[in-house]
Amino acid sequence: MQNNRNLSKAMASLWENLNASEIFIHSLLADCGGSIIAEQYAPPYTSCDLHRMFSITKSFCSLAIGCLQAEGKISLDDRITGYFPEYCLQPIHPWLKNMTIRHMLAMETCHSGTTYKADMSKNWVESFFITPPTHRSGQIFLYDTSSSHTLAALVKKVTGKGVLDYLREQFLDSIGFSSQAYIITDPFGTEMGGSGLMALPSDLLKTGRYCMDTILKGKGSFARYLREAVSFQVPTLHTGQTLDERVGYGYQFWQIRDGFAMYGMGGQYVLFYPQIDLVLVTTADTQNIKGGTQILLNLVHQCLAPFLEESGKKFSHSFNPPADWNVSYKISDNPKGFSQLHLSFNTKDGHLILEKGGTNWRIPFSFTEALTGQLSGYNQRIATKAIWTSHDSLYLPVQIADESVGSIHILLRLSEDTITVFMRKVEETYFQEFQGFLEGTRIQVSI
Repeated sequence: MQNNRNLSKAMASLWENLNASEIFIHSLLADCGGSIIAEQYAPPYTSCDLHRMFSITKSFCSLAIGCLQAEGKISLDDRITGYFPEYCLQPIHPWLKNMTIRHMLAMETCHSGTTYKADMSKNWVESFFITPPTHRSGQIFLYDTSSSHTLAALVKKVTGKGVLDYLREQFLDSIGFSSQAYIITDPFGTEMGGSGLMALPSDLLKTGRYCMDTILKGKGSFARYLREAVSFQVPTLHTGQTLDERVGYGYQFWQIRDGFAMYGMGGQYVLFYPQIDLVLVTTADTQNIKGGTQILLNLVHQCLAPFLEESGKKFSHSFNPPADWNVSYKISDNPKGFSQLHLSFNTKDGHLILEKGGTNWRIPFSFTEALTGQLSGYNQRIATKAIWTSHDSLYLPVQIADESVGSIHILLRLSEDTITVFMRKVEETYFQEFQGFLEGTRIQVSI
């Protein structure tokens, strides 16, 4: 009880700090151990107003998928194309054909982004199946809202019900989830599973409490699924826009510094802190300030720091990567013109070489410090400290420190037989070669 009183005071202070910040905060709710310790609203919002929850919808789709699996209606390793034959009339690319529901939940699809945004006047679900893939499924995390949209369509396909209607039968009605909540549909009648939830902030708190209780005390298939869904599944260090988004991703749930989260654009959060059995909900509009969500998360983190033990979870997880590597790959046809990739390393340092025509692009790196060198082709000074983001994912954040100032981010998903490479450059003018995907097959192994 004393801890709840102290947390209640902390929530009151957090509400004051959020209102004093430049972001538009709409609500703050918190539940500790099943007791509501905070519930505040700012004009024009009240406790009775539905709020757009954006990508929190993705987490609700994940909950529905978990219920379907628990009922034995699907398996996470089912191929998604098997459920939508009407969109797979043409020969299916193997990268798409091999995509599973698990890949979709973890945002490891074969697409580099949301497919329906290319032409929103055409069927959004169909776009997921007819858009040419950019890389193999199950390799690289990239945020893909069309994946969640298709998962919502899958729920309807299997149950004949929308996501919320199906979840109402499973548990939402029993926890008092509001009857007026709904999910916006796309122009073709499919629920916007990636961003369309309209609900009360209290609905999120009730759902969060149900999830926390299930994770901490639940038994059975759904509880096992949910524990898996909120755990680290894939690295996000190469793409995360906030400190918390760089910790990792589960199944449509984010990892954060001291817990996990449902996250929606603009500051819609359900933050879970299992250490203290706390569920915290915010609704807001941070879109007017660059980095506004980081401001919100930092204020929450500062408020809760006295109550949380250091988790050591910021960007590190326990992996067993290979101790040494010396492998060459033939690169498939690609717009950048690269023909071969060579990767060599030991426990201390290594180098990556990309061949293009008569030029070798060499990036030296170290695992212990930022190793300086020259990026051939541009003759720019660089520094790179390599990071293992999973047992087979090597991340090279390349700092450029010369006439050009910026960075190149390279994530390599390794096996001796194949390699998938994702590259992203953050620099105003040059380095276009380091943008997009490469796929390679082994041509030589020497260890």
